[in-house]
Amino acid sequence: MRLHRFFVNEKLGVTEEITIQGKDMVNQLSHVFRLKKGDEVVLFDGSGNDFICSILDLQKDSASFIIKETMKSRYMPTRDIYLCASIVKKDNFEWIVEKATELGVTHIIPVISERSEKKSLNEERLKKIALEASEQSGRGSVPTIHGIISLNELIVDRASLGNSAAHSDTESKEIEPDGHSSGHLIPVNTKSIAFHTEGVSWRSDLQKFGRSDLPIAVFIGPEGGWSPDEISLFHENKIPVICLGSQVLRAETAVVVILSQVVF
Repeated sequence: MRLHRFFVNEKLGVTEEITIQGKDMVNQLSHVFRLKKGDEVVLFDGSGNDFICSILDLQKDSASFIIKETMKSRYMPTRDIYLCASIVKKDNFEWIVEKATELGVTHIIPVISERSEKKSLNEERLKKIALEASEQSGRGSVPTIHGIISLNELIVDRASLGNSAAHSDTESKEIEPDGHSSGHLIPVNTKSIAFHTEGVSWRSDLQKFGRSDLPIAVFIGPEGGWSPDEISLFHENKIPVICLGSQVLRAETAVVVILSQVVF
């Protein structure tokens, strides 16, 4: 029988026994999955390892385990993939986060574009969806859900980073709750590529974007695609604009197709 798998925000493997604080985990163990003392679960901490544990005790707001076995997680991303996805309808964007997590994306950046249907998202819910998708898919890490940012701000930020030799190639940032940011969101050595129905064809010489170990950022527009001004912005900043084919794909379909190319 497949064991239930849980992410814990604590380093595992340091000691044989571990106690995790939190009513949510206790509720899942006791009431959702009906587990009890002696039952086994899998815990992971983002390090790339899975820890098979036996439940020692369940209290009101804590759970204790003993680690019985350590093994490599089923899947661990081998490169940083930044999904810069224009905000679409709530349910569709949540679906994007779930599937992008399953496919191995390491960073999800919600982007406001000219044709975005929404301007806001429930970031805590998106983080929960990413966490649950990581638990379900067997990956050894959980992607970072970044704050909402406009396409123009994201591109300008990337350009300023690329023009400055003073920045480290590993420097990155997350958007603060007030909308401001510190550092840079996408590392300097990241390849970037945008997708649009009127871009150039996805030729074999562009497949190199899917084979490198360097970080990659993929820009996927909303329903209706990127606007002419946004396409010009990509060109001005030397970001290739690629067309996958003659079909007009929904935004969430494009995410799965493109990420499959990049990952596999």
